[in-house]
Amino acid sequence: MARPGILSAAVGAAVLAASALVLPAPPAGADEGEPFRRIAFPVEGTATYTDDFGDARSGGRSHEGNDIFGAKLQKLVAVTDGKVRVSTGGPLSGNMVTITDADGWSYRYIHVNNDSPGTDDGLNPLEWMLGPGIVNGALVKAGQHLSFLGDSGNAEGTAPHLHFEMRAPDGSAVNPWTSLRLAQGLPAGNRCSYGTNPVAKPNPRSSAGYWLLGSDGGVFGFGGAAFHGSTGAVKLNQPIVGMAATPTGGGYWLVARDGGIFAFGDATFLGSTGALRLNKPIVGMAATPTGRGYWLVASDGGIFAFGDATFFGSTGAIALNRPIVAMAATAQGDGYWLLGSDGGVFGFGASGFLGSVPGLGIATSVVALGATPSGRGYWLLAADGGVFSFGDAAFLGSLPGAGLCRWPTGVRLVPTPTGKGYWVQAADGSTWNLGDANFSGSLTAAGIGANTPIIDFAPVPAAPPSKP
Repeated sequence: MARPGILSAAVGAAVLAASALVLPAPPAGADEGEPFRRIAFPVEGTATYTDDFGDARSGGRSHEGNDIFGAKLQKLVAVTDGKVRVSTGGPLSGNMVTITDADGWSYRYIHVNNDSPGTDDGLNPLEWMLGPGIVNGALVKAGQHLSFLGDSGNAEGTAPHLHFEMRAPDGSAVNPWTSLRLAQGLPAGNRCSYGTNPVAKPNPRSSAGYWLLGSDGGVFGFGGAAFHGSTGAVKLNQPIVGMAATPTGGGYWLVARDGGIFAFGDATFLGSTGALRLNKPIVGMAATPTGRGYWLVASDGGIFAFGDATFFGSTGAIALNRPIVAMAATAQGDGYWLLGSDGGVFGFGASGFLGSVPGLGIATSVVALGATPSGRGYWLLAADGGVFSFGDAAFLGSLPGAGLCRWPTGVRLVPTPTGKGYWVQAADGSTWNLGDANFSGSLTAAGIGANTPIIDFAPVPAAPPSKP
């Protein structure tokens, strides 16, 4: 999948999106620094600038923009759609053009040209100050010729340049550096492009909290996820590979690579493969809707059912192209899907095949599958954080869509109960909420380092809506 750019393609009912996450509290690595805006670069042609926002200026002032140096009479263009205001002859700003966009942000072009071509006469010829049709109150489109670069105001005697300011709706000056860099397709701090994810709309009812699981069995609870125990201090025969929560949220199971089960809280031990000689290691588990059963899945797709979990089939006798890495059960517990690391999907019971990554003709490593509540759709998560949507699963964002130069390795994608959102859990402990998924915290946001990689994520089941 593309790095660091954004890739999206549609194939039938499937949408591949290696596509700004909107987080109430962004995890480490997602720090956006100063606010930024999607703008066009204001100077047409070659220009140079530095991040001189905040630098000291005469009279005790500080610089409230970035100076962009170029040639006198170089064209200046509108950075966005908006309404124009023109002022002339200011002692500091000289000629200034301001664009205000629909969101109330304003963009100031200061030191606009006031000279006849080839001179420094200060005669302020209108045709060499403003572009065609640019008057007070004019509506402009991004990229439209706005004015000409110059040295008016207190820039007389300096190299011609545009002092470019970006101001929030409350009038406060915002450093335009990041916006300018991104407008040129250049990396800015941790960010390489504008985020392209749909805007997240967190809903607290999507979950009261969630647990993160480390490969040593360490459990971290956030929000209303209570700590019920862990194997973090236990010497394990095999590492922990997965977890599942009970329907009440009052407990959870951990499963080890050998199929050993550790039950905590109100989770009941219903059996394990810990004493069996397995052909292949266990790679994950899923619980039944009642909480009175669970399935374990091995890397060859072998299924082991315990309690009220029904066996619907497996790939244990099939020669697979790539190993099975995860499973997900239907909301009703009447079927399940198995996922291969190549993105191949196998449906059993009431679960239907709705598409797969090999069907898209794209080679990538896939690590997780999450199903919609209806059972008529699912999302696949690639290790690089890209999300593939099939059936009635809507694409709601992915890690590359944050626009960051670097993003963490994805390990789990878990849908919200509504099917209108999902969490993407990363190995570094950062948790990403998309759609209506609620953000309750993360290891990286809390500044906590895990002893081992984070390998799984389980939300506290949402409480049913109260009756009127």
